[in-house]
Amino acid sequence: MTSLETTSFGRHKRVRYVAIETTIGAAINAVLSMGLTYVLFEAHVPMPGDNPALLRDIGTQCFIVALASVMVPTLLTRRRCQQGALPCLRRPASWVDNLLPRALLISAGAAAIGVALLYWAVLPQLASARFTISAFLALKGTVGAVIASGVTPFAVHLALGDGAPAGAHT
Repeated sequence: MTSLETTSFGRHKRVRYVAIETTIGAAINAVLSMGLTYVLFEAHVPMPGDNPALLRDIGTQCFIVALASVMVPTLLTRRRCQQGALPCLRRPASWVDNLLPRALLISAGAAAIGVALLYWAVLPQLASARFTISAFLALKGTVGAVIASGVTPFAVHLALGDGAPAGAHT
């Protein structure tokens, strides 16, 4: 097998892996977001009905979902690369290889983008009246899936180059 075939095969395997991890992460985060929302708000905690409360709620959700969408897939990907089950990328080591600063930085960015999008694109379309539980569950599930879908591929791609052994595949 030539190195071009190996590279092409390795690239295909990585692309497929990123797609699978992203799909799984989006589904898990949507279900967890809706589940936690249902538990909280069916327990008669008042649903956020005003814009500042909704922005705080969604901002917190975006941060937590993004944090989980960086930490979990990164740890799984690193383990799979170290075991040789997944072809790693070669890239020079940098400060971004440290998982905690990476996760916090990406999560803060995702929360800022999520709140900005909600503020400028979604809130003007919503009435200031309180949400029904089903509408709120749909919003929370969508936010969880969208944030995970945006963050996970980026995190997994970075993780594929973390600590690649000297003989790692390209």
